[in-house]
Amino acid sequence: MKRELELLLKETSVHNPLKDYESKLDNVHLHTFVLRIKRHRFPSLFLMVDTSDRRLLNLSVEDPFDREPCIYKVEADVPESMVAFYTKLFERVDSVSAGIFRMPLKVKVLRSAGNESWLQKIFLQEKVKNMEFFLFQNRVSDENLEKMMKLLKSRLKIVLRNEGIDVFLETPEWVDKEHISLLHEMGVVLRKKKGIQPAQNPMEQAFLTLRIGYDQFFEEDFDMESFVKDFMEKLKRMYEVLVSML
Repeated sequence: MKRELELLLKETSVHNPLKDYESKLDNVHLHTFVLRIKRHRFPSLFLMVDTSDRRLLNLSVEDPFDREPCIYKVEADVPESMVAFYTKLFERVDSVSAGIFRMPLKVKVLRSAGNESWLQKIFLQEKVKNMEFFLFQNRVSDENLEKMMKLLKSRLKIVLRNEGIDVFLETPEWVDKEHISLLHEMGVVLRKKKGIQPAQNPMEQAFLTLRIGYDQFFEEDFDMESFVKDFMEKLKRMYEVLVSML
């Protein structure tokens, strides 16, 4: 993926508006211009440019515009090369945003390509502050990245967050409508027993949510679809036993 991003960056050219805002920023050198494209519920592809025109192209689990305050929203033309690359990965682009941010950007990055001295400086700053955002990519092997891309194309409804992978479980066909709230409570009990946290901002159609940490997801023998299937099978057995006693 890094090689593909490097090739894309060579084909990508955008106007850098940072200098136009220099008089409005307390320290322009601490800011970056960000151009981001994404599909809803999928990773973001964003280009960063600093006042020295250093550039970094990044694939991140979340949208920088969702995690950090944008100081100034700006208009920007999106290079067709970025759109074509992203569409090849995730089928379509749903939204585009551009703006000026103050560093650091606190969004977990899967891969970066571009000015290596700038990237290494960001790595060092995160190490000093005991943070893991751009540094996160060092934990994502090519195998783990491929595993994540495969998951995004699965039938599971998932959203990548800084904190982990949120899984949204739909109400199963085998539960009576009058027992949905009961099934939810049983699911909460099973979730706690497995030491799993709930997801944030659950979808309306989800009766239960799971947040799977990246450490667990990156384990060699961990498969998300198998894990969810096993979870639901255990929940079904609990439900059948309880309902038989009603």
